[in-house]
Amino acid sequence: MGLLWRNGSTRYQKIVISILSATTVGPLFLMFTHNFVAAPRVLEFSSYISMALTVLSIIILAYLYSKKLWRPAPAWYKYSKLKKTLLIPFMPLFIFGLFWINFSISAPQLFTLLFGAETVKRDVVLKDRHYSRKSCNYRLEPQSINAIFFHYCISEGSYNNLPDTKMESELLIKQSVLGYIVEDIRLIHKER
Repeated sequence: MGLLWRNGSTRYQKIVISILSATTVGPLFLMFTHNFVAAPRVLEFSSYISMALTVLSIIILAYLYSKKLWRPAPAWYKYSKLKKTLLIPFMPLFIFGLFWINFSISAPQLFTLLFGAETVKRDVVLKDRHYSRKSCNYRLEPQSINAIFFHYCISEGSYNNLPDTKMESELLIKQSVLGYIVEDIRLIHKER
């Protein structure tokens, strides 16, 4: 972001940085929501489009660099050769990750939030505990959901009152063609 206001930045640098900065909205959105499950075809399509956009981005950056229309940040010149060698392959992965999160999770979740229909889905859940620095240590894990970044948080009190066995439940979801958002989990009965 500092490139946008730094003296000597080219117009092309400002355009590229503005576009890449816009792609950080999806990961920021993902920090606050973890209850979306994308449809399998959305995940597949987003992988292909993210790869294509990553390759296109690298080609554009290489072209701008070769024409001396792109100058690396001053800190780049202070890095050791080892650090530069390690950073170069990391950047395409980073750019791919930004595109992938936007196309596979954030955009479909926003679409589902706006245009999805309310429905109920039956499932079996287990309580689960994760040890992390984040606030969501106590969770319910629906057995039919195997989605990256998905988790459904519960309180420590609720966690302690639930049995360690599988529990029948109803998932209250908002569903669209792109996936569904788990809005609530209601336990039907607890197996003993």
